[in-house]
Amino acid sequence: MGIRTQILLSYLVLILLLSLGMWFVDDWIMDKMAASNLTFAEEGVEALTTANNRLAEEILTTYGKYIVEDKAADVATELSYLLKGKKTYDYENLRRNQHLRQVAIQEIRTPEGIAGYTIVYDKNAVNLFHPDKKVEGINYMLWRDQYPEMWQLLNLSLKEGNVSGYLTFFDQEKRQRQRYAAIRPVPGTPFLVAAVVNIDEFFLPTQEKIRKASREFVAQAKQSIVKHHDEMGRTAKVAGLAAGTLVILLASLFGFYLAGSISRPLRRLQKGVREVGEGNFAVAVPEKGVREVVNLAHSFNQLGQQLMDYIAKRDFIRDTFGRYVTQEVVKKLLESDGALELGGETREVSILISDLRGFTALTADMEPVEVVTFLNRYLGKMIEILTDAHAVIDEIIGDGILAFFGAPEPMEDHPVRAVACALAMQAAMEEVNAWNRANGLPHLEMGIAVNTGEVVVGNIGSERRTKYSVVGAHVNFASRIESYAVGGQVLLGPATFQRVKDFIEMGETMEVKLKGVPGKTTLYEVTGMGEPYNIHLPERFETLTPLAEKIPVHLQRISEKIVISEAAAWIGQLCETSALLTFEGELWEWEDVRLLLLDAQGREIPERLYGKVTAVKPAGENRVEAHIRFTSVSPEIYPIFRRVLGLE
Repeated sequence: MGIRTQILLSYLVLILLLSLGMWFVDDWIMDKMAASNLTFAEEGVEALTTANNRLAEEILTTYGKYIVEDKAADVATELSYLLKGKKTYDYENLRRNQHLRQVAIQEIRTPEGIAGYTIVYDKNAVNLFHPDKKVEGINYMLWRDQYPEMWQLLNLSLKEGNVSGYLTFFDQEKRQRQRYAAIRPVPGTPFLVAAVVNIDEFFLPTQEKIRKASREFVAQAKQSIVKHHDEMGRTAKVAGLAAGTLVILLASLFGFYLAGSISRPLRRLQKGVREVGEGNFAVAVPEKGVREVVNLAHSFNQLGQQLMDYIAKRDFIRDTFGRYVTQEVVKKLLESDGALELGGETREVSILISDLRGFTALTADMEPVEVVTFLNRYLGKMIEILTDAHAVIDEIIGDGILAFFGAPEPMEDHPVRAVACALAMQAAMEEVNAWNRANGLPHLEMGIAVNTGEVVVGNIGSERRTKYSVVGAHVNFASRIESYAVGGQVLLGPATFQRVKDFIEMGETMEVKLKGVPGKTTLYEVTGMGEPYNIHLPERFETLTPLAEKIPVHLQRISEKIVISEAAAWIGQLCETSALLTFEGELWEWEDVRLLLLDAQGREIPERLYGKVTAVKPAGENRVEAHIRFTSVSPEIYPIFRRVLGLE
């Protein structure tokens, strides 16, 4: 499943879940609102009904009181018409008058039946007419203790005439009940009419009807609210379904757009990753889309740039160091942020310079392929030793090597390491020459110089061509020292000697005049080192043997590899490594010379013999005696030397 499809489906599922959630939440809210509305409506209807009941009761009570009071007034008016104007009244005769009784005692009715009646009593509180004839003739004063409320009302009527009010009484079944009484005087007579109703028979039935009607109204209101809620719920659900469908459709369209806005940049990233995998680190993808995708694209583009920087850095370091330093140093440089920056720093290092003696002459007659094979065999062994010693090989020019110790990685014991490496290189020459002999190649001799001092080390060159190298006076000083080293010799400068003198085995010491250096400089030959290096160069037997017959030679003085003069000379003393000769002319110590042996006919022998002048002294008769240390000897010359020395 593609990421676009997965995002789209996830988005649609999310929208569907949200829609269902909103549906259920909406339904729940509608139910809650309906319940709340129903409760509110019920409370409102009940409050309204209660208020209406209260108002109806007040109206009914007022109206009922008016009816009772009006009844009392009507009866009083009728009795006044029948009884006024008389001076005396015979109560018994009055009671026997049925018409008068009917007028005096009238029923007060409601739709439910008789609720009260009227009575007549005089101003002395003696009852004249009463529905209960047993009460007629009784003085109400006798009941004032039993019915204090009734007596209080009657007593007030005796004084004021028009009164009304409520009173409590007990019926025949001993139930406490309430009545309302309205009393009116009969004009022109000593009588008063009291209209009395039982409240529970006059007011309460009607009030109960009102309450019943209110309850029915509340029930109908509830039904209407529930019905309205159901209708609103159905309408809301239909509207919600329609709105949800519309939202899902719109969300689907937006989902397609959103999925595309995410998947398209990711596909571009996928394509970019594929191109990076194919080696195109310069590929860049548009930084478009949502923020996270933009950040991802930006990071990818940064990664491409970082990869290009890393590759450039790696290639530079590998080109500069890869073949000449250890893998640990290469890794360290690859991790360095400033490995590609031009510039350098001043640092103390130990410089090692080696050179083969007479190599140009030895290979003059060889084919180029043979020269390369011959040289690579030698250089391969030397480079192996240098890298094992953690040296940086600065330069290889022909048969010469420039290396240094103490950079780029700090190395506290770089003088000791450099000297040990130089001794190991000299010791390895025996293996190199054994291979040369086995393959019919010339014998090689190498001179090495080691010097310690402060130099500028770093990336030197331009943006197009950079080299990790060392420059400074001490590099030149090491080169000058190397020019005095003969084959098989390791010479140390004064600074190096002071740092390693406790670890080395000394050979000869010489004072020389170095070009560009004022005064004389002491150089020190080292022949071995103890533990942990345990390197010892083979002892050289340089005892000169006087010859019975001097060997004639042609002596050529060489400066900067150019022959500057030639003179006749004779070898008087000889060994395998040096010779003592006499000649006429000028010669200086530490000059490079070339000796051409002559045959019996005085012709030059093709084989070459190179050496360095180590001592010069006058020999009388304008002659000079010079000690020559051989630096390069053709293999064909060694049999001649051994024959002359009587070793064969």
